[in-house]
Amino acid sequence: MAEPDVIAARVRRWDEAGPQGPMTLELYPTLRCNLDCAFCDTTERHQPPVNELPLSRHLEILDEAAAMGVRRVFILGGGEPLAAKAVTPAVMRRVKQLGMEGVLTTNGTIFPPPLMRQVLDDAWDEIHFSVDGPTPEIHDALRGVAGAFRRTVTHICQLKVARDQRGLAHPRIALHFVLTNRNHRTLAAMVRLAHALGAFRVDFDSLIAYRPEQRALALSPAQAAEVPDIARSALRVADELGIVTTLERFLEPAGLERGRLDVRVHDPAPPQPDDGPLTAALRSAPCLKAWHYLVVQADGRTSPCCVLAGAGESVAERPLQEVWREGAFLQRVRAGMAAGEPLPRCRECSPNILAHERVIRSHL
Repeated sequence: MAEPDVIAARVRRWDEAGPQGPMTLELYPTLRCNLDCAFCDTTERHQPPVNELPLSRHLEILDEAAAMGVRRVFILGGGEPLAAKAVTPAVMRRVKQLGMEGVLTTNGTIFPPPLMRQVLDDAWDEIHFSVDGPTPEIHDALRGVAGAFRRTVTHICQLKVARDQRGLAHPRIALHFVLTNRNHRTLAAMVRLAHALGAFRVDFDSLIAYRPEQRALALSPAQAAEVPDIARSALRVADELGIVTTLERFLEPAGLERGRLDVRVHDPAPPQPDDGPLTAALRSAPCLKAWHYLVVQADGRTSPCCVLAGAGESVAERPLQEVWREGAFLQRVRAGMAAGEPLPRCRECSPNILAHERVIRSHL
């Protein structure tokens, strides 16, 4: 994964050499999903059907991205990317053929043996498995399908064993967990599960709750008050086991919910003597993603992040570079961020993402 200082250097070059390509391309191959997660609103259960890009256009987009200097491709959803069986494996193969870092996020229930061999043969870099509880009872209830936990854990174990038998370091395994009132007391157990499965990291994320089914999973005030102590205990376990986590975000109340965050920068760093005008302005920008990150939805619509997914122009029939440099929505986001005025939906951002953006901003 590109280091924050490398990303910051790319952003600074907008001042020195004009628009630069993104560092990361995020692709959503499909909105289809085989699970029925209570807290999700991005699959075809909640979104109108779209004309998903064909494999041929996905491969062209990857070629264009490589020419623009993209270093990492993040494949997720939307829906479950591995439900697009005729698209995602071929996209993953092209990513590695082009010499880019590849990251896949999956619910882990669909992982056929040929794909298992492919990720090992191609030295795929990282796979994030979505696991929302350390037991089948918790995970399956949240994921809406009985047996999901067993299938996911089985596939992770198979991948780890096959990787270790070959003496490989990749793909690295990470877990992703969404905090709800069904699992908030399981943080330490999730860290232990990650260690047992050979994961190096657990990304603990907070819940977006604006649909009734999501609000039903939100923490009560009493439960929220419990979380900091639970997180501290889990952090001690993580330190003992050498597992990287984002649990520090749960030590503060603002890290427990999404949708009402104050994303403005209240203590910007002063401009430096060698700052160009854009870099000087970006020291007050809460997020720099519109200068280093591009998301392409299943139908080709674009955005600089997952929160704003699908709000921008489509690359279905337009070159990636043209939309990145000239797209009206991206230009609007950039203007707002440079002025310190993000879009209203930016309040829904994950504290994990904002924390990473703060680190990048510190390297400008």
